[in-house]
Amino acid sequence: MKRARPVVLAVAVILAGGINRLSAAPVAALAFSPDGRSLISNGDRQLDIRSPKDAAVQRRLACGLPKITSLAFAPNGRLLAVGGGEPGVRGEVLLLSWPEGKVLYRIGDHTDLVTCVAFGAEGTRLGVASSDHTARVWRLNERDTPTASFTATGHAGPVLAIAFSPSGRSIITASADRSLKVWASDDGHLLRSFSHHTESVHALAFCPRAETNDAAPVVCASAGDDGTVRVWQPEIGRMVRIVRQHEGPVFALVWSTDATAFFSAGKEGIIRRIDAASDTIQAAWRAHDDWIYALATSSDGNTLASGDWSGTVRIHDLRTVTTLSPKPEARPP
Repeated sequence: MKRARPVVLAVAVILAGGINRLSAAPVAALAFSPDGRSLISNGDRQLDIRSPKDAAVQRRLACGLPKITSLAFAPNGRLLAVGGGEPGVRGEVLLLSWPEGKVLYRIGDHTDLVTCVAFGAEGTRLGVASSDHTARVWRLNERDTPTASFTATGHAGPVLAIAFSPSGRSIITASADRSLKVWASDDGHLLRSFSHHTESVHALAFCPRAETNDAAPVVCASAGDDGTVRVWQPEIGRMVRIVRQHEGPVFALVWSTDATAFFSAGKEGIIRRIDAASDTIQAAWRAHDDWIYALATSSDGNTLASGDWSGTVRIHDLRTVTTLSPKPEARPP
């Protein structure tokens, strides 16, 4: 079946291509270390530790998970959460010391694949989403074993994403049942549900908040198989806008560190920069010849990384328009 030709807009070109490196597994998870020295991606039962400048693999860490789906660093940079498991059998999270890569704890009581892991802003809580239709929150203590805080139940399908609000008051989950749910972060009681998406919801991303602007509403973006990105104020129950200019499912979202825009990517192999205050596509470029499943931004805001189904990782320098290596050629219609 032919793939539809994408309409690529370019209001302001901001990209620079990176250098490809292939992995034996589709790249579903990417994370920059908070100190900016490493880019981590999933591999085949391993983690690939890459250069943040050109994505070259510098070392590898063996990982016993048959499938790795998600990565997240604690805010202090000393802990790396690795989520995954065996589809239909078990879900597990490994907590690794960083940069040593030593497994400190295993959290493994899900009955299906762990799909997403996320730390709270204070670094003492870990959220875990699973294909077993649940999400769980764990309390973390550097000197003791993680303890279960609560389990969020109510989704009618696999939970595909989880994220903590920057305010610390709520947690949001997204599911294959087409819904988003907002939970109180203290005890896990359900605050509200959103059912505006018409297909599975794959990605969530909260807008960074300035420390001097705590009174501003919390803003979150979601994306899924319906080809839309939706922007919400989840703690007050409001959908702000819909971005419809995608021509296929959207699998990955990430905000710019200055909160002025966010990036989306998915089946088209195109990365789009979307204005935070409107539905304007500020820039778009074909970044991959395959479906993009992961995006990550560096802590300094200068670099965007992307990973695709073929195992390719690319680096995009957001400060320059100079192409560092040839961009993938567009597919014929």
